[in-house]
Amino acid sequence: MSEAPDLDNRLKSAVNGVDVPPALAAGIMGRIRAEQAQSDASARLRSAVKSEPVPPFLEARIRSRLRAERPGRRRIIRLVPGIAAAAMLGGVLIAYQLGHLRLTVNSQESYYTSLSTQVAGLMRVGLGDHIHCAYFRKFPANAPSPQEFVSKLGPEYAGLLPIVREYVPGSYRLMLAHQCRYHGRKFVHLSLLDNGHLMSVVLSRKNGGESFSAEGMLPSLVQSGIPMYQSNAQRFQLSAFESRDYLVYVISDLPRQKNAELMIAMAPPVKDFLKNLEL
Repeated sequence: MSEAPDLDNRLKSAVNGVDVPPALAAGIMGRIRAEQAQSDASARLRSAVKSEPVPPFLEARIRSRLRAERPGRRRIIRLVPGIAAAAMLGGVLIAYQLGHLRLTVNSQESYYTSLSTQVAGLMRVGLGDHIHCAYFRKFPANAPSPQEFVSKLGPEYAGLLPIVREYVPGSYRLMLAHQCRYHGRKFVHLSLLDNGHLMSVVLSRKNGGESFSAEGMLPSLVQSGIPMYQSNAQRFQLSAFESRDYLVYVISDLPRQKNAELMIAMAPPVKDFLKNLEL
């Protein structure tokens, strides 16, 4: 009797039993966003997966699982590198077609934690909300209406919409504008897409004596009398400034200088807007 069905079942079991690492999935998702102009989603996914090297520990996990089930099958072990690549492609392809990456909340938190160690304390505030609220989001093909954005921001923050639309290049589509919570903290969050590039404008009220200067951070530049701070973590570039009561961030996957230029353009009108809320 042929061993092929049993072999196929064991291979499938081994692949399905190994999680795709969140950082790897996020890297593939970033490549997919960069190629959104192409129409064939499956082709884009295969191209993205092929360009990502299979992590050694992913291959090692599959080898270990196979050995534990039935040792001594050389034929199976020789197939492991291909199986690992297939696991990456199959898992991410299915998840993408379902409209989201199948990353648990814990996996997303693990990814954020790994990045947060690369930036100063207050920079983590904006980075965390960007990752949680925008980076892992599957945006719709068509942006919500301006009226929906106004409704979700509320009358207090709706005035941010014309500022962002005026100072962010017109090629960016506003895809998200709302108030949200992350780690028990309130945020005002606007996200925009341009040919696969994702950018967020994030605001949060200060807690207690929070301040970039109090943390000992030195501004990277001063524009219109506003000290601005910069940092980065892997693909993410962060620019930030503070008003009396608010922390303000621009976070994107753009080059450092372009991200800073967006903040330089928006900081004065955003700070003026916030002054009216701080009276």
